[in-house]
Amino acid sequence: MSMRDLTRTHYTMFIHHNLLRVVRKRSQLTQHDLASILQLSDYSNVSRWEAGMRTPNVEVLLTYHLLFQVPVEELFFRQRAEICRVILPRLSARIDHLKTLTMDPKLNGRISYLASAAERLAAILS
Repeated sequence: MSMRDLTRTHYTMFIHHNLLRVVRKRSQLTQHDLASILQLSDYSNVSRWEAGMRTPNVEVLLTYHLLFQVPVEELFFRQRAEICRVILPRLSARIDHLKTLTMDPKLNGRISYLASAAERLAAILS
């Protein structure tokens, strides 16, 4: 599955497995509480994020991170793995392409960085 294949429908399917609701409930906060903190007019967006009907923006994700002390990648651990599976072949393809070019120190640095990133992503999947 490519990143382009991660359409809203696919992403919504993945987001059902997020921990937004879990961390909120553990804190004993209500959806109304969180909506107030986020300065939302009502709690419907919070409900939609938790149900996987909508994707929260970066500000909301960082608020969850700061408020509930949970890293964003833990909130979306299943999506993280899927994105790793999508990106890994792209990294390999890019490395292979870069190796066909005339080598110089900067190019070697790019290849080295991408190889290191691929190793980190592979470790996440293992």
